[in-house]
Amino acid sequence: MAFLDNSGDIILDAVLTETGRRRMAQGNFRIVKFALGDDEIDYSLYNLNHPSGSAYYDLEILQTPVFEAKLSLNSSLLSIQNNNVLYMPTLLLNDGKVNTAVQTKNTTVYLSVNTETQLALNNATLGFGDGYTVLSGQRGGSKLIAVESGINNSTISMTSTNQSTYITSQNMLDTNGAVVYDNNFIATVLSSPTNTRFATSADGSWNGTTVPLQARTAVSPSDKTGFNSVNIPLSRASIFTNTTATTDATSFVQSEGVVGSMAYLNMTVDPALTTTMTQTADTRWTKFGQTGTTITGLSATRTFSIIETSMEVSGLSSGATLNIPITLIKRDT
Repeated sequence: MAFLDNSGDIILDAVLTETGRRRMAQGNFRIVKFALGDDEIDYSLYNLNHPSGSAYYDLEILQTPVFEAKLSLNSSLLSIQNNNVLYMPTLLLNDGKVNTAVQTKNTTVYLSVNTETQLALNNATLGFGDGYTVLSGQRGGSKLIAVESGINNSTISMTSTNQSTYITSQNMLDTNGAVVYDNNFIATVLSSPTNTRFATSADGSWNGTTVPLQARTAVSPSDKTGFNSVNIPLSRASIFTNTTATTDATSFVQSEGVVGSMAYLNMTVDPALTTTMTQTADTRWTKFGQTGTTITGLSATRTFSIIETSMEVSGLSSGATLNIPITLIKRDT
């Protein structure tokens, strides 16, 4: 990654996707969509109290070096027609806050591909202990990936009024989302149905439900060869804090502000990747991953094969995106 010299004239730097390069080579290239980003910009540099006046309020921002164009953007820009939007929702991974939500280890979500691997990871003495892994193909009743859409700002307290004011009334409530994943490894994505409840009781305790997940029909995005995309529903959350509660609602969510909606996710892997220690392993473990490795936090007496991939979740109303690192893991010894 490099920076561009933006001290002089304004310049345009763009890169084509793989599909764009292919169509250019075929002679039928035309721009149908593009993305803008501001990953390098720190808007806290905007200085309303600059002694030289309003012309200098944004000077530091404008003089910030900008990145060269790249295919992946952490902060994609959106076109918002509603000038009353004060806070943009973000998507967050619920990192084990809710009892049913999987907890990350080593900054990733481990996806065990068979039962013997799951047992090894959950072993109380030689593994991570119970609760850190997602069992492939499971539709409910155990640890699941939980995603939140909401205002991640501690100044916006978790009340129904704030949810309505800053999310629902601004048409920023994500009731539908999209998940993009690598179909070389992931066979199916499953998600919670709309009648799943994400809520707290009057005393602040958790009052949610875990409804069996449903397999979602996949399509292949035209601009991402080797990937599939599925649409998922998100359920409106009722996770609120009140003055009489004995349990603080913030203990159940990752967001520092009010949550608008949530969803549970899980996935199944290609059956060829689920072989046990006594069976011949698929060649993808060596081609795309690592074999015979030890894992931080697990006993060195056990080795594993791993493949690192990810799952990208986006909210269709807010436009927010979340990239969840996924590590497929299989016990070798």
